[in-house]
Amino acid sequence: MKREKIICIIPARYGSERLQGKVLYNLNGKTVLERVYNRAKLIKSFSAIYVATDNKKIAEEAERFGAEAIMTSEKCSSGSDRVAEASKSMDASIIVNIQADEPFLPVEAVEEPLKMMVDNPSLYVTTAVTKIRKQEELYDPNIAKIVFDRDNFTLYSSRSLIPYPTVYFSGKNPADLKKVAFYKHIGVYLFRKKFLAEFAKMPVSSLERAESLEQLRIIENGYRLKVAVIKKDSPCVDTLEDIKRLAGK
Repeated sequence: MKREKIICIIPARYGSERLQGKVLYNLNGKTVLERVYNRAKLIKSFSAIYVATDNKKIAEEAERFGAEAIMTSEKCSSGSDRVAEASKSMDASIIVNIQADEPFLPVEAVEEPLKMMVDNPSLYVTTAVTKIRKQEELYDPNIAKIVFDRDNFTLYSSRSLIPYPTVYFSGKNPADLKKVAFYKHIGVYLFRKKFLAEFAKMPVSSLERAESLEQLRIIENGYRLKVAVIKKDSPCVDTLEDIKRLAGK
């Protein structure tokens, strides 16, 4: 892997629609935000790690456990827009957005898409996916599903179940469902810095607005988002029930 300057920024807003202030919730003695930061520290390629936020409480929490916080606008449309704002004056070739609700993020969720990007300079944005293994996640709107082509470029992402499993309603053997692979998005985006600046200039797209998924802005504007398929899961925090469930890990 050739040398590139890679900076990680964790966008963390307070006003989450499903669980306000979720990154400040305690999870087995540490806040969700601190756990995400500690996961990011395991990735040796990073030259620096920052927390980008619009909230003083989150900035204070980041500084409490040793992270450097960058204050950003309250008007950022997405986490990647917040990362773009925070990284404007940074000297880096690749900016990694690790979403602040991924307290158990596997290292390979960053390392695999990063390797693809470094090995192929024509790639300007990558991310990570893993197979859905739990039936309850198939219809959970908090889980973003992804379908991609044979070259691992994203075709679409949705909070609905994709692809649609006709076997459920066809009268065929339900065991055939096991032949259908469902994938979910893991909360990371790796951008070449120049493309991140371009992304932030694009208006929020209609599909992005409908699904509340920022990656759809990339696809709807005709750009290609390549995915790395990893084996490990990364349970994220969206609700209070998630906090309770993950406390047992």
